[in-house]
Amino acid sequence: MRTARSQLRTTRIVVVLVVVAAFGAAAGAVFASELPNQVSTNWAGYAAITSGSTRDFAKRFTSVSGSWVQPAATCVPGEPTFSAFWVGLGGYKQTSKALEQIGSEADCSASGQVSYYAWYEFVPRGPETIHRIAVSPGDTIAATVKVKRDHATVSLADLTTGKIFTYERPMRSPRPDVSAADWIAEAPSNCDRNTCTPLTLTNFGSVSFTSATASSVGIYGRHTGVIDDPDWVYGAISLQSGAPQQPTFSHREPSSASVGLLGSTGNAFTVTYTGGQSTTGPTGLTGITGTSGSTGAT
Repeated sequence: MRTARSQLRTTRIVVVLVVVAAFGAAAGAVFASELPNQVSTNWAGYAAITSGSTRDFAKRFTSVSGSWVQPAATCVPGEPTFSAFWVGLGGYKQTSKALEQIGSEADCSASGQVSYYAWYEFVPRGPETIHRIAVSPGDTIAATVKVKRDHATVSLADLTTGKIFTYERPMRSPRPDVSAADWIAEAPSNCDRNTCTPLTLTNFGSVSFTSATASSVGIYGRHTGVIDDPDWVYGAISLQSGAPQQPTFSHREPSSASVGLLGSTGNAFTVTYTGGQSTTGPTGLTGITGTSGSTGAT
């Protein structure tokens, strides 16, 4: 689930080891605002990053929040597909060793059956399904990740059903990554010990993130702002499988998703599915036109 480095994620829908992590923006990217047209192999969304050039309120992030309406997946028999929607802290930089994240998923099996569920993950640990929350299309999901010293807390609420989940755990080796705040729609990846290969993205139509905010702390105190807050560096990331200088892909269909502009308030945007498996079969042949009947006698 990161733009710079793969991490393992185990899906509970099929027996494969997958990652909800990105493999990196296009070569040469340093910060998102410096390269607004970043392309990732499996991330689509926005990231805000702390750096030496950010203001003294933003030396590290302490929390990230966002909401979205769970999109309905379009499934067809054939290749399994996967999609995840989440907020998180960390995981953006090439050297990142940790990522704290929570979100929902929409996956399709090879038989065309859809599965929706919520999950959380403290990378490098594997993911956990949140069984107490049954996610359905159209549900409004609100999620938050907070870090205080070496403790990370993830929270997710299904505002439609009223179900709430919160979990805290220490992260000491490695410690939490608090250098980035992320709002992401993603295609998970199939991983072995050495490599990760992105899987085909589920056709989720579109998903709109709202109420996207983050909090940071620096030598001048604490600060909370939206994605394009001037106290940090931010930018959009689009998803495109087989992007230049990216890993080779084994899936049969391309995956891509585009990211819309930020809303005027700086806390909302939409990610739109733009490629993958066809959702309809080929058009059938047109039938032969029948002969006209004979004209009757006057």
